[in-house]
Amino acid sequence: MKAITVEPLTAGSARLEDLPEPDPHDGSVLVEAIAVGVCGTDVEMVEGKYGWAPPGRTRLVLGHESLGRVIDPGSSRSLRAGDLVVGIVRRPDPVPCPNCAVGEWDMCSNGGYTERGIKQVDGFMAERWRIEPEYAVRVDPGLGVLGVLLEPTTVVAKAWEHIASIGRRTFWDPQTVLVVGAGPIGLLGALIAVQHGVEVHVLDRVDSGLKPELVRALGATFHSGAVSELPFEPDVIVECTGVGQVGLCA
Repeated sequence: MKAITVEPLTAGSARLEDLPEPDPHDGSVLVEAIAVGVCGTDVEMVEGKYGWAPPGRTRLVLGHESLGRVIDPGSSRSLRAGDLVVGIVRRPDPVPCPNCAVGEWDMCSNGGYTERGIKQVDGFMAERWRIEPEYAVRVDPGLGVLGVLLEPTTVVAKAWEHIASIGRRTFWDPQTVLVVGAGPIGLLGALIAVQHGVEVHVLDRVDSGLKPELVRALGATFHSGAVSELPFEPDVIVECTGVGQVGLCA
């Protein structure tokens, strides 16, 4: 089968190559790929800045934002052939650390976790992949190919979980939310904020084109320029760029 692999920490090493069919030891559920997302982490890995190969190997199959169709449900009692699924990326520390022990793998405190397509476990950027039943999330077929956005959406959902936990330490009644950045993560952040029923504003450096249109279609207000120029003070700020200049631009 075809797969896209990279030699971690080696720039320009990404390539499309032929690999054996996925090993049943990787999971009893066999899945055919429908779509794979590409994010900044993948770009960094292609540039040789990040990533870990599986033990005893030099190359890693990329891809952590997945959408596939079940070919064989294997030992799963809840999945059926034809179901759409997304693979959970992170695996807990086998020791485990206190956070992994209670199911908070994304908060692993000792770095002993592994991640599909990123850290020591092959990813989903292959024609077919296997996964353990408990790490396969069934997706509503009505989402179609948009199901590939489930993994990045969990990043924003986790952010909102933390926002709510921090805010509720005292009386908290947020009315206005500012999302900084109108890229894919920023748009997902705005979408979830709108679903919370608050007034949502999105700040980006552009002032025309697709981004303002998409923000307005979500029911939010689009702004460009500097944070200091905004005509309101947000109760919550969700930073979705990782680029300080966006929030500090004059």
